[in-house]
Amino acid sequence: MKVLVDTSLLIMIVEQGRDLIRIAEDTIGEVIEPYILEDIIDELEKIANRSGKKSNLAKLALKLTERMGKIKCLKDLPVDLKLLEAAQEHGMVLAAVDRKIIEEARRKKIPLLIFHEDLRVTFEGWTL
Repeated sequence: MKVLVDTSLLIMIVEQGRDLIRIAEDTIGEVIEPYILEDIIDELEKIANRSGKKSNLAKLALKLTERMGKIKCLKDLPVDLKLLEAAQEHGMVLAAVDRKIIEEARRKKIPLLIFHEDLRVTFEGWTL
C-alpha cells in the first residue's frame, strides 16, 4: 500500500524513537510503501538549519526520508493542501497526525492512516 507521510508524523516517529510505519503494518496487515512530498523535505531542511530541539528532530526526520519515495507537486499551494492533492492524484493513503489535515482528508474522502499520541493507529476510508 502506497502511503503519503506528513511532516508531523515524521517528527512523531523521531520523538517516539519507534518505527511507527511497522506498527501500522502490523495493525492493518499490509506492507506500507512510504512516500514523501519534496516540499516536506524542503520544510524539514529549513527547520534543521535552525537551532534547538526541533532542529535536531528535523535532522533525524530527514534521514528517514532517504528511504522513502519522493513525489513532486508542482501546484502553487501550501504544503498541507499539496499533501491532500498528491494523495488524491496518486490514489494514496495519507498518513497523518495533524487534526486539520485529517479533517480535510475526511471531507475529500481520502483514505487515512491516523497516528495517535498513544501510538494507536486507525485506518479510515479505504474501499476495495
